[in-house]
Amino acid sequence: MTPRSLLATLKTFIERSYAMPPAIGDLCPFIVGDLGYRSLYGGTPAAAAMRGAGARVLVRQEGATVRAALYYPDALVRHLERHNPLVGLGDVNIDAFAVFVEELDHLLTLASRAVEGRPVTLLELEHHANVTKYLVVLHFLGKQSGRNRVPEALRAWARHHLFERYGSGSGEEEVRYRDAARLARRYLSHLETIPIAERHAELRALQRRPFSEVLRLPAGLN
Repeated sequence: MTPRSLLATLKTFIERSYAMPPAIGDLCPFIVGDLGYRSLYGGTPAAAAMRGAGARVLVRQEGATVRAALYYPDALVRHLERHNPLVGLGDVNIDAFAVFVEELDHLLTLASRAVEGRPVTLLELEHHANVTKYLVVLHFLGKQSGRNRVPEALRAWARHHLFERYGSGSGEEEVRYRDAARLARRYLSHLETIPIAERHAELRALQRRPFSEVLRLPAGLN
């Protein structure tokens, strides 16, 4: 695996799933590792560990221009090179892969909203990434198992890793992450009630729907 091939695969999947405008062509100029982070900020996040803590979208303003970069810790990239998600997903790489997808989704969502001239809240950004992570993981698991519908046991395994890993802290960030995961699970339950042939249209509608409508989904879905 090369990071470029995985990035290209994921970028294509995300943009096609939501019919996003191709706001970014080649992603490589937007990616920085530990050296790039140090050149921008003079240090490396202390939490940048193998499982991906520390990966983030970096947004900065230079005059009237807003610039963005996607920071992936070197350790995260090396881990995914050793345990290639394109070959298979398992306990050894699911958490790192989820972080990799989440931050890429943040960058692409921010870029598409900038092109469309639409704002996005932090909660909406996290919700979108949670939905994307689950869809991407099921797509990869489907290819891995050779099945059109991923068995429920694998779905439960994916939900555990993607939605149940958040701590019980009371800080603003922790609460936002838990709320986003809960809302994403509720939306995905709603999505699965829609006929398969209509789900792509629903995802494309989600991309353009006011987030207030997502928040009004029936509370019985979870």
